[in-house]
Amino acid sequence: MKTKFTFLTLICVILSTSTSLAAEKGCSANYSSLVLDEGTGDILYGKRSDEQSYPASLVKVMTLYLTFEALEKHQLTMDKELIISELGEEISRVNKTNALHLKAGNKITVRDAIYSVIVKSFNEAAVTLAEAVGGNEWNFVRLMNEKAAELGMIHTSFRNASGLHAEGQYTTSYDLARLAITIKHDFPQYYHLFALKEFKYRGTKYETHNHVLVDYKGAEGMKTGFTKASGFNLITSAKRQDRRIISVLLGCATQQRRDKLTKELLNESFENLEKPKIHPQLEAKLSKTFNYDEKEESGVNRGEICEPLIK
Repeated sequence: MKTKFTFLTLICVILSTSTSLAAEKGCSANYSSLVLDEGTGDILYGKRSDEQSYPASLVKVMTLYLTFEALEKHQLTMDKELIISELGEEISRVNKTNALHLKAGNKITVRDAIYSVIVKSFNEAAVTLAEAVGGNEWNFVRLMNEKAAELGMIHTSFRNASGLHAEGQYTTSYDLARLAITIKHDFPQYYHLFALKEFKYRGTKYETHNHVLVDYKGAEGMKTGFTKASGFNLITSAKRQDRRIISVLLGCATQQRRDKLTKELLNESFENLEKPKIHPQLEAKLSKTFNYDEKEESGVNRGEICEPLIK
């Protein structure tokens, strides 16, 4: 049963100045990040979180959102067999390293397609889900952008269901954090799938390339992404005791640097959960009417509030 989740209030809590993130400089010169407490909406870290970036395969989180929505509406079932289209085969052929290498006319269940997207980010699986939900990928992209607007992701534009690079496809760490929180709240029955570390298809076992999910204690997964234009991206959910935090990191130069900084951000954020709120009166309401450019009552804009003090 879908849990109605209408808005999320985020309060900035700047990390302590007594520590520094060793991996911060190594990530890249202009990376974007946001870390928040899933339960309270407190922002624990934010840097360039409102700057537009290429999402790469983080686009697939929205593809999965609409797939889960179709499952809930009984438009799809997990066992339904989907037929790979000529577009699916073309996507598989063009992006050989990130595909199941399926041919037009091959079949895959909705379940296996979802597993493929989450565990290995296979592109023809994402396109096949898009076609199953929207009829064709172009119409599905329209649904993606409509849903983004409904969720208040006003600095996001989708151009395809897979995340393959396309001019005009962009997002922000803020918008992706909004999407990550909402997909968990709206579809708790499917959230555990993001923790999958492997799946089997036609007798072959595929293992995740999300090393933070594998290596970090308490990690619950979410999604990796990479193109040459975007750099290395990662959305991570992690839990300690009864507290869960969501990390979004965009634009790292290498996978290793992305993973290292994500782990440091998670560690610092968990350590700062119980510290006094620095700006408890400054709230940014992430709703479909939220205006990123709006000034707070104090006269401080959101970017200034969320810029970390650590150097």
